[in-house]
Amino acid sequence: MRKTLLAILLLASVGLLSAVDLDGRIGMGFGWSPEGQTNVGNNVFPITDIAVTRIGLGPKLAVEPIFQFNLSNANDVTSYYFKLYGLGNLMIKGNTSTNLYAKVGLGISLNKVGNADAPIAFGLPFGFGIEHFCGEHFSINLAALSGINFVTEPSSFQVRLGNDQPFAFYVLWYY
Repeated sequence: MRKTLLAILLLASVGLLSAVDLDGRIGMGFGWSPEGQTNVGNNVFPITDIAVTRIGLGPKLAVEPIFQFNLSNANDVTSYYFKLYGLGNLMIKGNTSTNLYAKVGLGISLNKVGNADAPIAFGLPFGFGIEHFCGEHFSINLAALSGINFVTEPSSFQVRLGNDQPFAFYVLWYY
């Protein structure tokens, strides 16, 4: 955890002169959330697979739809987890190869375990992200999200602070 924070601070403290311009560019990629998990009943599901698209709307603004889906079958019980988030990325600082973003958005997720009713969660995620370009068309990203989740269970309604995806690492290819 300390090494991750140190890496973030090092990338953010690089000479911040001019940013990588994403205006009109589209990036597509995939990633992982190594520490993420979701609890459904007595089951714990890892959240690992992320499909990401980033669309540059201006020199300092991009939108980022994120899709996650996990399917498992344990003890003849099929379960799945689905999440769709739409994030807005506002560039805070940038240099010739690294951008630092503030992130905010909306999301929905669905957890289904066996034949039980599936709780639906509506999210208001927020956080930050760092994107480092390794070339003109390829970047690596680290994002940290928290947020507020409104969870509807069959017999209750919950408000949860925090998120099941504290860190996410992903790679993007731009064209």
